[in-house]
Amino acid sequence: MFKQLVSILIVILVVGAILFVAALIFIPQEVHQTWLQWGLPPQPLEQLQARFQPAGPGESAQVRLYGTLEARPIHVMSEVRGRAVAVLVEEGDWVEKDQVVIRLDPTDVQAQIAAAEEGLAAAQAAREAAAAGPGPETQRVAQSQVDAARAALANARRNLDYARNVWENPLTLDAQIDQTAALIPVAQAQVDAAQADIHQIDALLVDARTDGSREGKYRVRILEEQRAAAEANLAAAQARLQGLRETLKLLKQTRENPLALLAQVHQAEGGVKVAQAGLQVALAQYAAQTAAPQPEAVAVAEAQVQQAQAALDLARWQQPRLRIPAPASGQVQSRLIEPGEMVEPGQPLITLADTRTMEVWVYVPARDLHRVHLGETLPVEVLAIPGQAFQAQVFYIAPEAQFRPTNVLDPEERGDMVFLVKLRLPNEEGRLKPGMPADVLLRK
Repeated sequence: MFKQLVSILIVILVVGAILFVAALIFIPQEVHQTWLQWGLPPQPLEQLQARFQPAGPGESAQVRLYGTLEARPIHVMSEVRGRAVAVLVEEGDWVEKDQVVIRLDPTDVQAQIAAAEEGLAAAQAAREAAAAGPGPETQRVAQSQVDAARAALANARRNLDYARNVWENPLTLDAQIDQTAALIPVAQAQVDAAQADIHQIDALLVDARTDGSREGKYRVRILEEQRAAAEANLAAAQARLQGLRETLKLLKQTRENPLALLAQVHQAEGGVKVAQAGLQVALAQYAAQTAAPQPEAVAVAEAQVQQAQAALDLARWQQPRLRIPAPASGQVQSRLIEPGEMVEPGQPLITLADTRTMEVWVYVPARDLHRVHLGETLPVEVLAIPGQAFQAQVFYIAPEAQFRPTNVLDPEERGDMVFLVKLRLPNEEGRLKPGMPADVLLRK
Protein backbone atom coordinates (compact mmCIF):
# COMPACT_ATOMS: atom_id res chain seq x y z
CA MET A 1 0.00 0.00 0.00
CA PHE A 2 2.77 2.41 0.93
CA LYS A 3 4.59 1.72 -2.31
CA GLN A 4 1.45 2.49 -4.31
CA LEU A 5 1.05 5.85 -2.57
CA VAL A 6 4.67 6.75 -3.29
CA SER A 7 4.24 5.78 -6.94
CA ILE A 8 1.12 7.92 -7.25
CA LEU A 9 2.88 10.89 -5.61
CA ILE A 10 5.83 10.56 -7.98
CA VAL A 11 3.49 10.46 -10.98
CA ILE A 12 1.69 13.60 -9.74
CA LEU A 13 5.00 15.48 -9.28
CA VAL A 14 6.22 14.47 -12.73
CA VAL A 15 2.96 15.51 -14.38
CA GLY A 16 3.03 18.81 -12.48
CA ALA A 17 6.60 19.49 -13.60
CA ILE A 18 5.68 18.69 -17.22
CA LEU A 19 2.68 21.04 -17.06
CA PHE A 20 4.81 23.84 -15.49
CA VAL A 21 7.46 23.50 -18.22
CA ALA A 22 4.74 23.50 -20.86
CA ALA A 23 3.29 26.67 -19.38
CA LEU A 24 6.73 28.28 -19.45
CA ILE A 25 6.98 27.45 -23.15
CA PHE A 26 3.49 28.36 -24.35
CA ILE A 27 2.20 31.04 -21.89
CA PRO A 28 5.35 32.58 -20.34
CA GLN A 29 3.78 36.00 -19.66
CA GLU A 30 0.92 34.57 -17.56
CA VAL A 31 3.34 32.38 -15.61
CA HIS A 32 5.59 35.36 -14.97
CA GLN A 33 2.74 37.56 -13.66
CA THR A 34 1.38 34.77 -11.43
CA TRP A 35 4.87 34.07 -10.08
CA LEU A 36 5.35 37.70 -9.08
CA GLN A 37 1.84 37.93 -7.59
CA TRP A 38 2.72 35.05 -5.25
CA GLY A 39 5.73 37.09 -4.07
CA LEU A 40 8.31 34.56 -5.27
CA PRO A 41 11.86 35.69 -6.19
CA PRO A 42 12.19 36.26 -9.98
CA GLN A 43 15.72 34.82 -10.42
CA PRO A 44 14.76 31.10 -10.41
CA LEU A 45 11.96 31.71 -12.90
CA GLU A 46 14.33 33.63 -15.15
CA GLN A 47 16.79 30.73 -15.13
CA LEU A 48 14.03 28.22 -15.95
CA GLN A 49 12.76 30.40 -18.81
CA ALA A 50 16.25 30.66 -20.23
CA ARG A 51 16.58 26.86 -20.04
CA PHE A 52 13.17 25.71 -21.35
CA GLN A 53 12.15 28.55 -23.70
CA PRO A 54 14.62 28.56 -26.58
CA ALA A 55 14.31 31.06 -29.36
CA GLY A 56 11.97 30.09 -32.18
CA PRO A 57 12.61 30.42 -35.92
CA GLY A 58 13.24 34.01 -36.91
CA GLU A 59 13.02 35.22 -33.30
CA SER A 60 15.54 35.88 -30.59
CA ALA A 61 15.10 35.07 -26.94
CA GLN A 62 14.79 37.86 -24.42
CA VAL A 63 16.29 38.51 -20.99
CA ARG A 64 13.79 39.94 -18.56
CA LEU A 65 15.21 42.43 -16.08
CA TYR A 66 13.12 43.22 -13.03
CA GLY A 67 12.89 46.67 -11.52
CA THR A 68 10.58 49.27 -9.99
CA LEU A 69 9.41 52.62 -11.32
CA GLU A 70 10.86 55.59 -9.48
CA ALA A 71 10.44 59.35 -9.64
CA ARG A 72 13.63 61.22 -8.83
CA PRO A 73 13.10 63.26 -5.63
CA ILE A 74 13.67 67.02 -5.64
CA HIS A 75 14.24 68.67 -2.26
CA VAL A 76 13.16 72.23 -1.52
CA MET A 77 15.70 73.82 0.85
CA SER A 78 16.42 77.26 2.25
CA GLU A 79 19.64 79.24 1.88
CA VAL A 80 19.05 81.26 5.04
CA ARG A 81 17.96 80.65 8.62
CA GLY A 82 14.54 81.84 9.74
CA ARG A 83 11.06 81.00 10.99
CA ALA A 84 8.44 79.78 8.53
CA VAL A 85 5.34 81.97 8.53
CA ALA A 86 3.53 80.32 5.60
CA VAL A 87 3.72 76.97 3.78
CA LEU A 88 1.81 77.46 0.54
CA VAL A 89 1.44 73.86 -0.74
CA GLU A 90 -0.04 70.58 0.42
CA GLU A 91 0.98 67.00 -0.31
CA GLY A 92 -0.24 65.99 -3.75
CA ASP A 93 -0.17 69.53 -5.18
CA TRP A 94 1.60 70.19 -8.46
CA VAL A 95 4.02 73.11 -8.43
CA GLU A 96 5.91 74.80 -11.23
CA LYS A 97 9.55 75.77 -11.22
CA ASP A 98 10.28 79.02 -9.27
CA GLN A 99 6.83 78.97 -7.66
CA VAL A 100 7.07 80.26 -4.07
CA VAL A 101 6.19 77.44 -1.68
CA ILE A 102 7.43 78.78 1.69
CA ARG A 103 7.71 82.28 3.18
CA LEU A 104 10.00 83.10 6.11
CA ASP A 105 9.58 85.82 8.73
CA PRO A 106 11.34 89.00 7.47
CA THR A 107 11.60 90.73 10.88
CA ASP A 108 15.16 89.65 11.76
CA VAL A 109 16.53 90.37 8.29
CA GLN A 110 14.93 93.82 8.20
CA ALA A 111 16.52 94.62 11.57
CA GLN A 112 19.89 93.41 10.29
CA ILE A 113 19.59 95.64 7.21
CA ALA A 114 18.71 98.69 9.33
CA ALA A 115 21.63 98.05 11.70
CA ALA A 116 24.02 97.50 8.79
CA GLU A 117 22.91 100.75 7.13
CA GLU A 118 23.56 102.67 10.35
CA GLY A 119 26.94 100.99 10.73
CA LEU A 120 27.88 101.93 7.16
CA ALA A 121 26.86 105.56 7.69
CA ALA A 122 28.93 105.75 10.87
CA ALA A 123 31.95 104.17 9.16
CA GLN A 124 31.70 106.60 6.24
CA ALA A 125 31.51 109.57 8.62
CA ALA A 126 34.58 108.28 10.49
CA ARG A 127 36.45 107.90 7.19
CA GLU A 128 35.61 111.47 6.16
CA ALA A 129 36.73 112.76 9.54
CA ALA A 130 40.01 110.84 9.36
CA ALA A 131 40.73 112.11 5.84
CA ALA A 132 39.70 115.73 6.52
CA GLY A 133 41.94 116.31 9.53
CA PRO A 134 41.23 118.69 12.39
CA GLY A 135 39.25 121.86 11.58
CA PRO A 136 39.47 125.24 13.28
CA GLU A 137 36.70 124.37 15.73
CA THR A 138 38.39 121.12 16.69
CA GLN A 139 41.61 123.00 17.41
CA ARG A 140 39.70 125.59 19.42
CA VAL A 141 38.02 122.88 21.50
CA ALA A 142 41.35 121.19 22.14
CA GLN A 143 42.89 124.54 23.12
CA SER A 144 40.01 125.27 25.49
CA GLN A 145 40.62 121.93 27.22
CA VAL A 146 44.27 122.88 27.68
CA ASP A 147 43.25 126.28 29.03
CA ALA A 148 40.86 124.64 31.47
CA ALA A 149 43.62 122.31 32.68
CA ARG A 150 46.00 125.26 33.15
CA ALA A 151 43.31 127.15 35.05
CA ALA A 152 42.78 124.14 37.29
CA LEU A 153 46.53 123.99 37.95
CA ALA A 154 46.68 127.71 38.75
CA ASN A 155 43.74 127.33 41.10
CA ALA A 156 45.40 124.37 42.81
CA ARG A 157 48.59 126.39 43.28
CA ARG A 158 46.61 129.31 44.75
CA ASN A 159 44.98 126.92 47.16
CA LEU A 160 48.38 125.64 48.15
CA ASP A 161 49.74 129.15 48.66
CA TYR A 162 46.67 130.07 50.65
CA ALA A 163 46.94 126.96 52.82
CA ARG A 164 50.57 127.67 53.57
CA ASN A 165 49.82 131.35 54.28
CA VAL A 166 47.04 130.44 56.68
CA TRP A 167 49.25 127.88 58.35
CA GLU A 168 51.99 130.49 58.82
CA ASN A 169 49.64 133.47 59.61
CA PRO A 170 46.48 132.24 61.40
CA LEU A 171 45.35 135.82 62.16
CA THR A 172 44.51 136.52 58.49
CA LEU A 173 41.99 133.64 58.37
CA ASP A 174 38.90 135.81 58.92
CA ALA A 175 39.85 138.17 56.09
CA GLN A 176 40.42 135.26 53.74
CA ILE A 177 37.04 133.78 54.64
CA ASP A 178 35.35 137.07 53.73
CA GLN A 179 37.31 137.36 50.49
CA THR A 180 36.50 133.77 49.41
CA ALA A 181 32.82 134.20 50.22
CA ALA A 182 32.73 137.30 48.01
CA LEU A 183 34.23 135.39 45.04
CA ILE A 184 31.62 132.61 45.08
CA PRO A 185 28.76 134.69 43.55
CA VAL A 186 31.09 135.80 40.76
CA ALA A 187 32.03 132.19 39.99
CA GLN A 188 28.34 131.19 40.11
CA ALA A 189 27.54 133.90 37.57
CA GLN A 190 30.24 132.50 35.26
CA VAL A 191 28.72 129.02 35.54
CA ASP A 192 25.25 130.38 34.75
CA ALA A 193 26.61 132.24 31.71
CA ALA A 194 28.31 129.08 30.41
CA GLN A 195 25.08 127.08 30.84
CA ALA A 196 23.16 129.77 28.99
CA ASP A 197 25.63 129.52 26.11
CA ILE A 198 25.01 125.77 25.90
CA HIS A 199 21.22 126.22 25.89
CA GLN A 200 21.51 128.79 23.11
CA ILE A 201 23.68 126.44 21.02
CA ASP A 202 21.21 123.56 21.63
CA ALA A 203 18.37 125.70 20.29
CA LEU A 204 20.37 126.50 17.18
CA LEU A 205 21.19 122.79 16.75
CA VAL A 206 17.50 121.87 16.78
CA ASP A 207 16.85 124.25 13.89
CA ALA A 208 19.96 123.17 11.97
CA ARG A 209 19.17 119.45 12.23
CA THR A 210 15.79 119.96 10.57
CA ASP A 211 17.59 121.33 7.50
CA GLY A 212 18.66 118.40 5.34
CA SER A 213 20.71 120.51 2.93
CA ARG A 214 24.46 120.48 2.68
CA GLU A 215 24.67 123.88 4.37
CA GLY A 216 22.46 122.62 7.17
CA LYS A 217 24.76 119.64 7.78
CA TYR A 218 27.77 122.00 7.84
CA ARG A 219 26.01 124.22 10.40
CA VAL A 220 25.30 121.16 12.56
CA ARG A 221 28.96 120.21 12.53
CA ILE A 222 30.07 123.78 13.48
CA LEU A 223 27.46 124.06 16.23
CA GLU A 224 28.43 120.69 17.67
CA GLU A 225 32.06 121.84 17.89
CA GLN A 226 30.92 125.11 19.50
CA ARG A 227 28.88 123.15 22.00
CA ALA A 228 31.92 121.05 22.89
CA ALA A 229 33.88 124.26 23.51
CA ALA A 230 31.05 125.65 25.64
CA GLU A 231 30.96 122.45 27.67
CA ALA A 232 34.70 122.80 28.29
CA ASN A 233 34.20 126.39 29.47
CA LEU A 234 31.36 125.27 31.71
CA ALA A 235 33.55 122.55 33.20
CA ALA A 236 36.28 125.11 33.95
CA ALA A 237 33.80 127.52 35.59
CA GLN A 238 32.25 124.74 37.64
CA ALA A 239 35.72 123.62 38.74
CA ARG A 240 36.55 127.16 39.91
CA LEU A 241 33.23 127.48 41.73
CA GLN A 242 33.69 124.11 43.38
CA GLY A 243 37.22 125.07 44.40
CA LEU A 244 36.04 128.29 46.00
CA ARG A 245 33.31 126.48 47.92
CA GLU A 246 35.72 123.85 49.15
CA THR A 247 38.18 126.59 50.11
CA LEU A 248 35.51 128.46 52.07
CA LYS A 249 34.44 125.26 53.80
CA LEU A 250 38.04 124.44 54.65
CA LEU A 251 38.66 127.94 55.99
CA LYS A 252 35.69 127.71 58.31
CA GLN A 253 36.73 124.25 59.48
CA THR A 254 40.24 125.56 60.05
CA ARG A 255 38.96 128.46 62.12
CA GLU A 256 37.10 125.98 64.29
CA ASN A 257 40.00 123.52 64.36
CA PRO A 258 43.46 125.04 63.92
CA LEU A 259 45.03 121.59 63.75
CA ALA A 260 43.36 121.07 60.35
CA LEU A 261 45.62 123.69 58.80
CA LEU A 262 48.42 121.21 58.34
CA ALA A 263 46.07 118.69 56.70
CA GLN A 264 44.87 121.48 54.42
CA VAL A 265 48.43 122.11 53.29
CA HIS A 266 48.97 118.44 52.48
CA GLN A 267 45.66 118.27 50.63
CA ALA A 268 46.56 121.35 48.58
CA GLU A 269 49.90 119.83 47.67
CA GLY A 270 48.12 116.73 46.39
CA GLY A 271 45.72 118.91 44.40
CA VAL A 272 48.64 120.58 42.64
CA LYS A 273 50.04 117.21 41.61
CA VAL A 274 46.65 116.11 40.25
CA ALA A 275 46.26 119.36 38.30
CA GLN A 276 49.75 118.99 36.83
CA ALA A 277 48.89 115.48 35.62
CA GLY A 278 45.62 116.78 34.14
CA LEU A 279 47.52 119.46 32.23
CA GLN A 280 49.86 116.84 30.77
CA VAL A 281 46.85 114.78 29.59
CA ALA A 282 45.21 117.85 28.02
CA LEU A 283 48.44 118.74 26.19
CA ALA A 284 48.74 115.17 24.86
CA GLN A 285 45.13 115.22 23.67
CA TYR A 286 45.69 118.59 22.02
CA ALA A 287 48.67 117.18 20.10
CA ALA A 288 46.63 114.17 18.97
CA GLN A 289 43.53 116.15 17.96
CA THR A 290 45.43 118.84 16.04
CA ALA A 291 47.82 116.51 14.21
CA ALA A 292 47.62 116.13 10.41
CA PRO A 293 45.71 113.14 8.97
CA GLN A 294 47.70 109.92 9.28
CA PRO A 295 47.71 107.53 6.27
CA GLU A 296 47.40 104.58 8.63
CA ALA A 297 44.27 106.02 10.26
CA VAL A 298 42.72 106.75 6.85
CA ALA A 299 43.48 103.18 5.70
CA VAL A 300 41.90 101.72 8.84
CA ALA A 301 38.80 103.88 8.36
CA GLU A 302 38.53 102.77 4.73
CA ALA A 303 38.77 99.13 5.78
CA GLN A 304 36.00 99.68 8.31
CA VAL A 305 33.82 101.18 5.57
CA GLN A 306 34.40 98.14 3.36
CA GLN A 307 33.59 95.83 6.26
CA ALA A 308 30.36 97.71 6.97
CA GLN A 309 29.43 97.59 3.27
CA ALA A 310 30.01 93.84 3.21
CA ALA A 311 27.75 93.41 6.25
CA LEU A 312 25.03 95.43 4.51
CA ASP A 313 25.39 93.43 1.29
CA LEU A 314 25.06 90.18 3.25
CA ALA A 315 21.92 91.40 5.03
CA ARG A 316 20.36 92.52 1.74
CA TRP A 317 21.33 89.21 0.10
CA GLN A 318 19.14 87.37 2.61
CA GLN A 319 16.01 89.43 1.95
CA PRO A 320 14.88 87.91 -1.40
CA ARG A 321 15.72 84.44 -0.09
CA LEU A 322 13.00 84.67 2.53
CA ARG A 323 10.62 83.54 -0.25
CA ILE A 324 11.65 79.96 -1.00
CA PRO A 325 10.80 78.76 -4.54
CA ALA A 326 10.54 75.30 -6.00
CA PRO A 327 13.81 74.40 -7.77
CA ALA A 328 11.92 72.44 -10.45
CA SER A 329 8.41 71.47 -11.46
CA GLY A 330 6.93 68.44 -9.73
CA GLN A 331 4.32 66.98 -7.43
CA VAL A 332 4.60 67.45 -3.66
CA GLN A 333 5.43 64.05 -2.16
CA SER A 334 6.04 65.12 1.44
CA ARG A 335 5.85 68.34 3.47
CA LEU A 336 8.37 68.37 6.31
CA ILE A 337 7.78 71.91 7.64
CA GLU A 338 4.85 73.64 9.31
CA PRO A 339 4.22 77.35 9.96
CA GLY A 340 6.02 78.57 13.07
CA GLU A 341 8.89 76.07 12.86
CA MET A 342 12.51 77.14 12.47
CA VAL A 343 14.30 76.59 9.16
CA GLU A 344 18.02 75.90 8.85
CA PRO A 345 20.08 76.32 5.66
CA GLY A 346 20.30 73.08 3.68
CA GLN A 347 17.44 71.43 5.59
CA PRO A 348 14.97 69.52 3.32
CA LEU A 349 11.61 71.21 3.75
CA ILE A 350 9.47 69.83 0.91
CA THR A 351 10.11 66.82 -1.34
CA LEU A 352 8.92 67.03 -4.94
CA ALA A 353 8.88 64.43 -7.69
CA ASP A 354 8.57 65.17 -11.40
CA THR A 355 6.31 62.26 -12.36
CA ARG A 356 6.19 63.39 -16.01
CA THR A 357 9.38 61.38 -16.45
CA MET A 358 9.84 58.10 -14.59
CA GLU A 359 12.95 56.03 -14.03
CA VAL A 360 13.41 52.30 -13.73
CA TRP A 361 16.53 50.77 -12.21
CA VAL A 362 17.51 47.23 -13.17
CA TYR A 363 20.52 45.01 -12.57
CA VAL A 364 22.02 43.49 -15.71
CA PRO A 365 24.11 40.30 -15.37
CA ALA A 366 27.72 40.76 -16.40
CA ARG A 367 27.29 38.27 -19.26
CA ASP A 368 24.57 40.47 -20.82
CA LEU A 369 26.08 43.89 -20.21
CA HIS A 370 27.57 44.07 -23.73
CA ARG A 371 24.02 44.17 -25.09
CA VAL A 372 23.17 47.42 -23.24
CA HIS A 373 24.32 50.78 -24.62
CA LEU A 374 23.86 54.33 -23.46
CA GLY A 375 21.11 56.12 -25.36
CA GLU A 376 19.42 53.02 -26.74
CA THR A 377 15.69 52.39 -26.26
CA LEU A 378 14.41 49.19 -24.65
CA PRO A 379 10.84 47.90 -24.22
CA VAL A 380 9.35 47.99 -20.72
CA GLU A 381 6.36 46.07 -19.39
CA VAL A 382 4.48 47.30 -16.34
CA LEU A 383 2.59 44.68 -14.36
CA ALA A 384 -0.13 47.14 -13.33
CA ILE A 385 -0.82 48.05 -16.99
CA PRO A 386 -0.88 44.70 -18.83
CA GLY A 387 -0.95 44.52 -22.60
CA GLN A 388 0.85 47.82 -23.17
CA ALA A 389 4.53 48.18 -23.89
CA PHE A 390 6.49 51.30 -22.98
CA GLN A 391 9.80 52.49 -24.32
CA ALA A 392 12.63 53.57 -21.99
CA GLN A 393 16.00 55.09 -22.81
CA VAL A 394 19.22 54.03 -21.08
CA PHE A 395 20.95 57.05 -19.49
CA TYR A 396 23.25 55.43 -16.92
CA ILE A 397 25.38 52.28 -16.71
CA ALA A 398 27.32 51.65 -13.52
CA PRO A 399 31.11 51.71 -14.01
CA GLU A 400 31.64 48.84 -11.54
CA ALA A 401 29.97 45.49 -10.96
CA GLN A 402 28.43 44.36 -7.71
CA PHE A 403 27.16 41.09 -6.30
CA ARG A 404 23.62 40.40 -5.33
CA PRO A 405 23.42 40.60 -1.54
CA THR A 406 21.70 37.20 -1.23
CA ASN A 407 24.19 35.30 -3.44
CA VAL A 408 27.36 33.48 -2.45
CA LEU A 409 30.62 33.64 -4.34
CA ASP A 410 30.30 30.27 -6.00
CA PRO A 411 31.92 29.77 -9.44
CA GLU A 412 28.59 28.65 -10.87
CA GLU A 413 26.86 31.79 -9.58
CA ARG A 414 29.22 34.31 -11.20
CA GLY A 415 26.42 35.19 -13.56
CA ASP A 416 24.90 37.04 -10.62
CA MET A 417 27.62 39.66 -10.85
CA VAL A 418 25.49 42.56 -12.02
CA PHE A 419 25.70 46.16 -13.17
CA LEU A 420 23.19 48.83 -12.24
CA VAL A 421 21.47 50.30 -15.31
CA LYS A 422 19.05 53.24 -15.16
CA LEU A 423 16.45 53.98 -17.82
CA ARG A 424 14.13 56.95 -18.28
CA LEU A 425 10.63 56.74 -19.80
CA PRO A 426 8.05 59.49 -20.43
CA ASN A 427 4.86 59.65 -18.41
CA GLU A 428 2.99 62.63 -19.78
CA GLU A 429 -0.41 61.02 -19.17
CA GLY A 430 0.48 60.23 -15.57
CA ARG A 431 -0.53 56.56 -15.76
CA LEU A 432 2.75 55.34 -14.31
CA LYS A 433 3.17 55.68 -10.55
CA PRO A 434 6.25 55.38 -8.34
CA GLY A 435 6.64 51.91 -6.88
CA MET A 436 5.02 50.00 -9.76
CA PRO A 437 6.94 46.83 -10.72
CA ALA A 438 8.40 47.09 -14.24
CA ASP A 439 10.25 44.61 -16.46
CA VAL A 440 12.84 45.70 -18.97
CA LEU A 441 13.19 43.34 -21.94
CA LEU A 442 16.72 42.85 -23.21
CA ARG A 443 17.08 41.01 -26.51
CA LYS A 444 19.86 38.46 -26.80
